[in-house]
Amino acid sequence: MSLTLRDRVVGSILGSALGDALGMPIEGLSHINVRTYYKGIKTMRADEKRADLEAGQVTADTQRARALTRALASAPPDSPEAARQAFADELARLTTLRRGDIHASPSAMPAASAVALGVIARLRGLREIALARWAALLFAPIDPHPVAHVAAAAQAAAIRAALEVDPNDMDGAPILARALATARDAERILSADGSVSRRLDELATRLQEYPLDLQDRCNGTGSAADEAFPYAVAMGTRGVHLAEATLLSAINVGGDAAAIGAMTGALVGAVHGAEAFPAEWVEALEDSGGILAEAHTLMDAVDG
Repeated sequence: MSLTLRDRVVGSILGSALGDALGMPIEGLSHINVRTYYKGIKTMRADEKRADLEAGQVTADTQRARALTRALASAPPDSPEAARQAFADELARLTTLRRGDIHASPSAMPAASAVALGVIARLRGLREIALARWAALLFAPIDPHPVAHVAAAAQAAAIRAALEVDPNDMDGAPILARALATARDAERILSADGSVSRRLDELATRLQEYPLDLQDRCNGTGSAADEAFPYAVAMGTRGVHLAEATLLSAINVGGDAAAIGAMTGALVGAVHGAEAFPAEWVEALEDSGGILAEAHTLMDAVDG
């Protein structure tokens, strides 16, 4: 069965939430501790160490991503200011954020919540300059640092590219190339330093290295915008022909695993659609029906 654009949009939004939930129990753990305490994550698991979240539950990354999805579905077309206000209103309704304010700035939090912006970029034809401006406008309340906005714009561009690549093509290079081009433009427009583009540029020629080597090239996979985000794009790019294996490989290095899962899951879901993920993952995911409904609502609102 051939994939439609709707299949891939839904897959991207679902994949972001699945990746977050898969990475949730090992968020903040080193690779050694992931192996020691969990023997590696292979399916949905509760956070057995902190005992605060159950299997399939998501973190603030998905809470914010869903808020953005609803906001972009309700805002008038091509109105960044209206979208910003709608997103702010949706965020105000989130009375409890799960692990939502524990990261230093500039963080990967905006990029981990940016899946709907990537969908809008594909459906409305937003290019690099527009994405930089949208990202800065939308995500300033989450993290005001321009480097965080660069990462969010570049993640949205990567999702746009993933929605366009041939699912049968083994080459994911266009995904990273689009992220890199957008990062460079966003750094110029937002007067940000070049840390994100430098990291992406270094990873571009080393995609076939082992995940732990890519982690080292990112100076770790902590919550910094130039660590978790470039690593997630590199993993999604190198494993574009796979979904399940790529997502699990990405999160199991440890670090900011929920954010890495959200970003990588959005990319592989955009390529392969929702059907690429195991049914048991979707069944275990918190409010998966609501997430799918919101994805379809966004598609309907933007695509007519």
